Amino acid sequence: MINGATDRQHRIKIKRPVTSEDGYGGLNTSYEVHSERWAQVLPPSFKEQLARGAPVTRETITVEIRPADKAVKRGWQIEWEGETYVLTSADNTYRERTLMVAQLYNPGE
Repeated sequence: MINGATDRQHRIKIKRPVTSEDGYGGLNTSYEVHSERWAQVLPPSFKEQLARGAPVTRETITVEIRPADKAVKRGWQIEWEGETYVLTSADNTYRERTLMVAQLYNPGE
């Protein structure tokens, strides 16, 4: 990945899960905004597959944010260009950046 500030041209929202009781002994999960950041988003990759006989499209994006955000974890969400992606990986091993891989699932009809 290129390290220049000009590469961070996409505005993203990082959302963390918040659980609350539903009043029936279970839990509800909602998401609240953790931060809004400028990020470098690499071009998405697409994969089509069948799930129970129906086509499913999976879109995967790789996102880099600087400076690093050590709080970001797998299972959080990224909102980018009107879509909500689920974080499948968050690499916080770098001191200066956080790399994230997120996926968007589109069930077929």
